[in-house]
Amino acid sequence: MSSGGDLVKKRLASALLLFLLLIAGGWLTAGRTPTFAASPGAAPAPPQLYLPMTAYAWRQAESNQALLVRFVPDGLALRDADEGFALQNVGKTSLFLGGWRVNDGVASMVLPDLLLQPGQIAWCVREAAAFEAIWARKPDCEYHGDTDPAIPNAIGSLSNFNNAGGQIQLFAPGHILADAIVYEDGDVTIDGWSGDALRPYQPSNSFASQGQVYYRLFDPATLLPALPDSDTAADWAQGNRDPILGRRTAYPGWEIRGLARPARVAWSQPQSARILVAPDNAFAAIRDLFASAQTTITLETYELTHPGLVDALAQRARAGVSVQVLLEGGPVGGLTDDARWAAQQLSQAGAQVHFMVNDVDDAHDRYPYQHSKFAVIDGETLLLSTENFKPSSMPDDTADGDTLGRRGYAAIIRDATLAGRAALVFSLDDDPAHDDIFAWREEHPVYGAPPEGYMPPSSGNLQGYPVRHPRPLDLDDATAAALFTSPETSLHPSPLLDLIDRAGPGDVILTQQLYEHPYWGAVDSNPADDPNVRLQALIGAARRGATVRILLDSFFDFSYNARSNLNTVRYVNSVAQTERLDLIARRGNPAGAGLHAKLHLLALGDERWAVLASMNGSEASNKLNREMGLALQSRQAYDYLKAVFDGDWQAGALQVPVPADWRRPD
Repeated sequence: MSSGGDLVKKRLASALLLFLLLIAGGWLTAGRTPTFAASPGAAPAPPQLYLPMTAYAWRQAESNQALLVRFVPDGLALRDADEGFALQNVGKTSLFLGGWRVNDGVASMVLPDLLLQPGQIAWCVREAAAFEAIWARKPDCEYHGDTDPAIPNAIGSLSNFNNAGGQIQLFAPGHILADAIVYEDGDVTIDGWSGDALRPYQPSNSFASQGQVYYRLFDPATLLPALPDSDTAADWAQGNRDPILGRRTAYPGWEIRGLARPARVAWSQPQSARILVAPDNAFAAIRDLFASAQTTITLETYELTHPGLVDALAQRARAGVSVQVLLEGGPVGGLTDDARWAAQQLSQAGAQVHFMVNDVDDAHDRYPYQHSKFAVIDGETLLLSTENFKPSSMPDDTADGDTLGRRGYAAIIRDATLAGRAALVFSLDDDPAHDDIFAWREEHPVYGAPPEGYMPPSSGNLQGYPVRHPRPLDLDDATAAALFTSPETSLHPSPLLDLIDRAGPGDVILTQQLYEHPYWGAVDSNPADDPNVRLQALIGAARRGATVRILLDSFFDFSYNARSNLNTVRYVNSVAQTERLDLIARRGNPAGAGLHAKLHLLALGDERWAVLASMNGSEASNKLNREMGLALQSRQAYDYLKAVFDGDWQAGALQVPVPADWRRPD
């Protein structure tokens, strides 16, 4: 009996010891069930129950299995209530965060019982409700009060992150330092950090410091950190000086992980597509495409004012087709009465019209400009344009062979992958959960009806540019394509830069751009310190032996501007002359109202590519704006567009009278 009693006592003692260990380690938290921490955009995973021995095994995870990968020290909400940080499980096994501690140099907190699967990220923020209001998604924990009962609370709290500078340290159980961050005027001597502090990337006013999301550089293929942790600023997008990978930022609401890779397709059988040229033949083809819609039209564009295209969309809406339109609420020069009229016509026909805004209530628009120009028809056909849907780009008076407008291009292609990615971008951008999405309202002074007596625009009988390309190209030899976006994949991984970087001896690159800045960074910088990586890629191709021609706009160009096209042309031609490269740049205005295109044509060995996009050659266009581009492998498209380019290259600048309002840049 005594031996049996001793056994019972030993078992009770063991159980009590285990119980005490669990309490000491923070494993038992009253009223709290451990949950998965969801990645941005992912649905929350179901609650998990943990057996003690399994939990103990998780406790033995290496201290470097978690890293700080995001943080926002200067939030957008009142009193920075949305500030916070994110951790990622960078290991290969599940990671239990209960007992991990975060210190900001003033205060300390213990993370709640969250389980992260390999690769998962958990956001822990000051106030969950404020974070959700800004980000349109819930965080995974909060540490200052209990603003959302559904979100786990940390034990303890951090002080407010100092906008002027501070530090964050992450400790694994056992007081093992796992990671650290020092930003701006924080203490760079703390354990876990080396070198200069992180600072917001702010080469111009377009890159606001408020709301900047510092993020650790990550591999687009794995979504894990791209570099071994060096505990320096070079690990981070803002602090890394590589002109393609680094010198970057992010803002609340961006999907830098979900859209981290371009949508690529390679067809086993050649596909058909349609290539349009503006102002020659774009209007009728796009009008007919809209008119063909049977179920849905989603259109995201910077500007929509063309009466003929508005009428085509309105007719489909009245016929029962779901028509959704997202417009930029603050284009350069402000929203016009033409845009208000277009929104009015569509809304009254039953379409949904939203604006992306920053001047309604406390809205913070996610991008300086929603500058893309694309549509998805019936969920399966993609229209991608370099041009806005306006009379200046798509005149409807071309039948007599004489018109006027901006040089640009568009592509129409039916493919589930490409259309699906574009539809995803639209759904993310036009999500009403974000406070920057505002619906047209009749009575609103800005996003409402045009003034009484307003008359819609009319292109009339334009003259001065003889139509050179009266018919679109219907091709049937497309073998591959890639859809890419700014700010996510215009630079890395970039279908455009990847193609340019392949060019060598015997290859040809032809480029048409509204503008291509000679350098990025601050206005008083230079190509050596702040290279325009797009322009340098073209120069690099010429240095490898490729033939490169660059045609930039002269119509909108301000020659006195340090980053004018004139200065770009001078810089490029100087490099070409000094190094004896087969590289020439010039300016032109072949269609009379501006060269508005964003086109690259590439002959790479036996391959022929055409890349059409909305991205201009500025840093903000590639790192901040919402933009979209399409790379299409097709010899027929290349040959057709090369003929347009060759004619424009020789045409120079067409000097003809242009309507005054057409001089407004778009």
